[in-house]
Amino acid sequence: MKKVFLTFSLSVCALILFACQSQEKEMTLLDDISSISISKSYGYGGINENFFVTIDKSELISKLEDVLNGAEGKKQKIDVSKEKPDYDILVNYKSRETHGLHLVLGDTGEKSRVMYVGHEQNGFDISPEGTEVLKKLMDKQ
Repeated sequence: MKKVFLTFSLSVCALILFACQSQEKEMTLLDDISSISISKSYGYGGINENFFVTIDKSELISKLEDVLNGAEGKKQKIDVSKEKPDYDILVNYKSRETHGLHLVLGDTGEKSRVMYVGHEQNGFDISPEGTEVLKKLMDKQ
């Protein structure tokens, strides 16, 4: 009886852990964004706080929100010792919470990829059109 109970308990725990590892399908923004700061990335796992631009104009924030909300979740394998993102993005919310993101910016006509800092295995693909919006936003600054 103890073996049956133990097996059942372990099965339930494994199922719960497996469910918690499921891939998000869309990016989740917590609240209204107050500003977005962008810096060149030094690699995965942290944010370079030497930002070269901070976007705080509502129409530009809205464009970036649209791009991020349209990103599609993908599981990915990253060799953090050999690869690195192009940019780090710090999303500041009006509630004073923040999100750190890494961005791999695609070339013209290509997808880009964004991921939460610390959760690099769960990326979000940005459409080629979204890539163009990102490039224009960075050029305006």
